[in-house]
Amino acid sequence: MVTVHLVIPTTTKFEFAGVLRHLEGPDLKLTQSHISRGPASIECEYDELFAGPEVVADAIRAQNAGADAIVIICMGDPALHAVREAVSIPVLGIGETAMHYAAMLGHKFSVLCTLDRRKANYEMKARLYGLDSKLASVRPTNIPVLDIHGDYESTLDRLVECAAAAIVEDGADVIVLGCGCFQDMDRMMEDRLRARGLAVPVIDSPPLTILSAAALARTRLTHSKHAYPTPPAKDRPGYDIPTLKERG
Repeated sequence: MVTVHLVIPTTTKFEFAGVLRHLEGPDLKLTQSHISRGPASIECEYDELFAGPEVVADAIRAQNAGADAIVIICMGDPALHAVREAVSIPVLGIGETAMHYAAMLGHKFSVLCTLDRRKANYEMKARLYGLDSKLASVRPTNIPVLDIHGDYESTLDRLVECAAAAIVEDGADVIVLGCGCFQDMDRMMEDRLRARGLAVPVIDSPPLTILSAAALARTRLTHSKHAYPTPPAKDRPGYDIPTLKERG
């Protein structure tokens, strides 16, 4: 049995483990946590900064409780590298994972983000992940995170229009949904795009990343501690960060 723990870096109680129970089976279990202090949603680097310490703390608690892998459920991958330094089990961010899969599934991919202000962030992340030559574009939907599920059909229509523009105008042949809360819209989008003669894969990153994290845990692969060395022991007043327990 492999346990993948989902760290949701918001104080809003977005549900992912329950929605994705169909991924579970005799060999996979999902758990999740939300941060207790920080932003209601992630829509800028300011939000990512305030989410960071709680994301690290939740990840340490998850490994101490027996989790075999961790997935950070936010396309901005807040505190991803810090969490890899803090724990020894595999840690994946849905943004990095989705972009790498998109680069394998086509020549160019586009990310459909929430707000215009997130465009530069995803362009920067593509460069950080070594994928800037594969990025066709970042197309904002201009739908705030907390409004995504307010009108499902309106959100879906907007995503399809942005995807079509990315394919026709930007040369994308893979679409990445640029928010974890665009849940379960990938297949509907593929159907509507195919009806327009635009048959491309659409990546919904949480389930893909969860199964990738489980695969790493099963094959006993984790991030390199040469790349992500354990942080030095020192006082860090004001932060309630648990101590990582060594596994026997």
